[in-house]
Amino acid sequence: MAGIMKIQWQNKKGMTLLDLIIWMSIFGMLTTSMIASFRDGNRGDGVRQSARLAESLLRRAQTMTLSGTVLLNGDYPNGGYGVRFDTGQSRNLILFGDVNGNFKYDAGEEIAGSDVLLPINTAFSLGASLDVVFSPPDGDVYFNGLAAPDTTVVSFVGTGTSITKAITVFRLSGQVRVE
Repeated sequence: MAGIMKIQWQNKKGMTLLDLIIWMSIFGMLTTSMIASFRDGNRGDGVRQSARLAESLLRRAQTMTLSGTVLLNGDYPNGGYGVRFDTGQSRNLILFGDVNGNFKYDAGEEIAGSDVLLPINTAFSLGASLDVVFSPPDGDVYFNGLAAPDTTVVSFVGTGTSITKAITVFRLSGQVRVE
């Protein structure tokens, strides 16, 4: 029996240095792939979060208009409430009360403490700045002071990712949709 045990022990092979290098290479490639996927997912989350933050701010402006919310000085803004997408500050969204009734943002109309800063490495993409204003009494929607076009789309992009999200605002119904 001792002879058989000895033969079995001699036939067992251990892990060679080459085997160890191959396994470490495979493990390294899998780890690198998982980290890259995780980072892409995080960047995509920032884009989705940016679109949801903008949607929330637009809905807040709409609700403030329809509910008759007054400004800190007790006045109701003649034109209602709106959100400014300023291409010069593509990570910053401004909630404002349209005091002079021109259905667009003017300096000094922002509501203090209501700005929204989008996550790092994300921004909205527009050809020019956009003001979306919900006016009383029915919440009619104006884009940059005009009652046209029927819809407008704001796209959100992230650096280093192909993920994009878009918010569509429908002028006639006041609906805000994230796509």
